[in-house]
This record gives sequence, structure tokens and C-alpha cells, in this order.
Amino acid sequence: MDWKILGALLFGAVLGWNVYFVNRYRRGDISFGDIATLLGVVGGAAVLSLFPGNSDLFGAYGVGLGIGFFAYFFVLLGLVNASRNFDFDWFLDGRRKNPAEGYGYGTETRQTVAPMALDPTRPAAPPAAPGVTVNFHGSNPGEAALAASLVPPETLSLPSFADTRVRQVCADVWSKSGPGGPFREGSNRFVIEVAHHLGLSLSGTSDQILDSLERNPTWRRLPGAGAARDAALQGRFVIAGVKSDAGSPPALDGQLAVVSGGPLNAGGWAPAGYWGSSDPVVAAHGGGGFPLSECFGAELKDRIVYRCRDL
Repeated sequence: MDWKILGALLFGAVLGWNVYFVNRYRRGDISFGDIATLLGVVGGAAVLSLFPGNSDLFGAYGVGLGIGFFAYFFVLLGLVNASRNFDFDWFLDGRRKNPAEGYGYGTETRQTVAPMALDPTRPAAPPAAPGVTVNFHGSNPGEAALAASLVPPETLSLPSFADTRVRQVCADVWSKSGPGGPFREGSNRFVIEVAHHLGLSLSGTSDQILDSLERNPTWRRLPGAGAARDAALQGRFVIAGVKSDAGSPPALDGQLAVVSGGPLNAGGWAPAGYWGSSDPVVAAHGGGGFPLSECFGAELKDRIVYRCRDL
């Protein structure tokens, strides 16, 4: 048995399963751009670095991708077929049988919103005309408590090809230098080099770069960490920074970082990213895509400025 081939196959199967899952629970509009996004995820630079094109490993990965994707569909098909409350009309337009009296959702259960159910955040539809049967869409035990506590779920997004590219550039630039390379002299050096590889021009100290971004209308300010993470997932180049006078005592220069589409930190105030620093402790984790809480201390979280632009 070739464990490398088996590993590539299982890796593809896990990713294929999750591709179906993410698309099933998506909340955004469908567009042709989704195809480019999907190609960037399943066949982008990160995947090709693991499984080179035209190799047996990439072939096994592709087979596993298809197996995982269709396995999810067939498992769902089997569950619908075995259920007394669903039939195959559910796949067509979301129709299902009304549950029996006393049979419904618990107050802690996430509402069903797939594959084609109504958006639970929209206002309720007007009453149906006499004689028309209204399908079950949430009139169930615990509805009042559920409605009072309902928080719209976080949007599940696939990273775009551009986000994968930004991550790869950051990792490549860092791998050629690391914390002991030229970026040890300041975070501005790392951001300038990444921008250069992406076809953009930045120059100056960290403070000067932040000032220039503020004056440039193509760099849009973002309201916070979540918006910065989402912008990175959408393929925009996102820079986070604080000026030298943000802390006490003031620093010699500001601190910059490139935001990626990874998860927020445990406190929810710092997206993931890459950075350089003149401080070897701060620089140590700059090339791993860690949360920016490793770069900016918690005392600076309200002073971080996020700006983005299209690539």
C-alpha cells in the first residue's frame, strides 16, 4: 500500500465533503465567480505545493475530492429516503411534511435552512388564502423562545483564489527571510515586499504607509476584525496597522501586518495574518498565519486600523 497515495485520496475526500457542506449552508447569492473561488480552493497554489500537477498524488487527490463531494450527497439522499417527514420534493423546492402535533424543534436547535428553505431572518409571509395548506416553517414548540434568542449564523465563505494567493505570497516572502532576515528592522519592510509581489507599490515607515493609505481613496477603511477577515476571504489585500503613538510609551515606529482569511482569535478581536517586526518575540510567529493578537497586544486592539483594496 502506498501511504502517500492513500493520504492524498483521504485528504481530497475530506475537502470534497466540506465543499458540499459549505455550499449547502451558504447564504449568499450564486454567481459564476463561485467557480473561480472553488478552483482557487481545490486547485490553488497551496494544494499544488502538496500535490504537484500531473502527479499520481494530484490524481489521487482529485479522485478523493469527487468521492467526498458525492458521498455527502448520497448520505443526505439516504437520510431523506429513510425519514418519515421528508421526501424527494425537499431536494426540488424545500417541501416537507408537516410534523405531527407535539413534534417539533427544541429551543436550542438551529433552524433548518437547507437546501431551499425560507430565509429565517426575513419577515413572516402573509397568511395563506382559505383552503391552502401552509407547509411547516417553524410553528413549533419553543418558537417564541427560539425567535427571541435567534442570532443569524455567521456566513460560511470559501476563501477566494486571491486570498490563497496573498497567503502564499506572505508564506513565500517569509520563508526566504524569517525573523532573522531583513524584516527584523521593521514591519514595514515585510508589508512592502508582499505588496511588491502582488503588483502594488508601498514605501516609507509604518507610520508613513498608514498615512498614505488614509489619503488614498482606493484603500477603504474597514470597521473591525470581522470585516477585515471577510475582505481577505473575498480576495482583497488587507493591511492592519497601529501608529507609533498608539501605545504608552510611544514606539519608534508603527506596526503593520497583512490580514488573511483565517479564523479570528479566541477573543474575536484579531483576524489571522502575517507580519514582520523589529521585536524578535513579535516576529517569531509572523510567518505562520497566526491571529494578529500575537502581533498587537490586547491594549492596542481598539487602535488597530484596517484598510483594504482590490487586487
